[in-house]
Amino acid sequence: MKKALFAGLLLATMGTATMKANTVSSAQPESTQTCVVTTYVTENVCGCTVTYKVTTYYFLCIPLCSTKCEVKRECGGGTGETR
Repeated sequence: MKKALFAGLLLATMGTATMKANTVSSAQPESTQTCVVTTYVTENVCGCTVTYKVTTYYFLCIPLCSTKCEVKRECGGGTGETR
């Protein structure tokens, strides 16, 4: 009796849990709850002006991780190294 109930429950669950594989076109973008915020921060380091690109990833308004990458460094008379 227990096996029959389990089999019936399993078949009912499989019947209601159908998966759809819809393709996403550029006209209909996929909606997700993730967000990426990019900001640029300028700091003075050892007499040089350094510009950093800070990228923060959010999921449901909760920050997940952040990356900081040096973009530009200006030392002395304004001649700078750009990366």
